[in-house]
Amino acid sequence: MKRITYSGGSIVTGNAITAALLDYTTTVADAENSVTVDITVLEENGETSVHTLLLSQASQFDVADVGGITEEEEARRFPVPEMPQIGISGTVEQNGDASREAEDFNRLMDEIDEGLGQ
Repeated sequence: MKRITYSGGSIVTGNAITAALLDYTTTVADAENSVTVDITVLEENGETSVHTLLLSQASQFDVADVGGITEEEEARRFPVPEMPQIGISGTVEQNGDASREAEDFNRLMDEIDEGLGQ
């Protein structure tokens, strides 16, 4: 379990959610974008609920370990949410060159995304 502290307070959630959230927030910041995500959070009464977080370039988190439940219980109670796609990706059409063109386009977009962080 992890406690995530941010400008408005703190929340407790699972290790996998925290890792995915930190990785995804970096992607959002690199794309100079903002997005909302729903994550499962442990409330003070021991119940879980879903909180919506706004992630942007300005997002800053401090993360600390919190004990209390087993890894199996944590995985069951705190599923990792699906994060919305950031950026552009190509789709594959049904002609001979479409697959290669889509791969080239996705490679180019990845290079652009990597360059945004520099």
